[in-house]
Amino acid sequence: MDIKVLTYSFLGAVSLCSCIPAYNVSKEYRSTKAESSKQKIFVINKDLKQEFDILKHSEIYEIVEDSSNVAKLQLLPMNIYTPSCGNAMAGSMLTFGLLPARFPYYISYNYNITEHNTTKNHQYKLEVYQSLWLFNIFRLGKTYNKEAGKALLGNYIASNK
Repeated sequence: MDIKVLTYSFLGAVSLCSCIPAYNVSKEYRSTKAESSKQKIFVINKDLKQEFDILKHSEIYEIVEDSSNVAKLQLLPMNIYTPSCGNAMAGSMLTFGLLPARFPYYISYNYNITEHNTTKNHQYKLEVYQSLWLFNIFRLGKTYNKEAGKALLGNYIASNK
């Protein structure tokens, strides 16, 4: 095998592996905490796995397994809008992860809560940012669903002030 091909393959692999993803929300929502007294709810459609995981991480409600005498929450499919261009990632790849890159994810998150034959729709616009950077190796716990949960909690608190 030619040494040039081997060298270019190695550099390509290193540049792709050096960009470690981590996720963040805007500064105002990073340290938000859920209230201690939470409304008990039963989630009707837990089969929407990502939406349900985000709701759990938000810790807005106390999710129960018994549907009697509690409000019922119906998750709606969320819409995620991402940038169409990945040019920002090129800088991080070419510098082997030393130059950070950020991508915004705009999420339309909706659900309905039915309580006492009354249904209320909740709609939130969430922003989660993906960071590609070598030093994200120290931030591996910042997953997409956890950070989207923080954004949901922050938006929930802001809308109920």
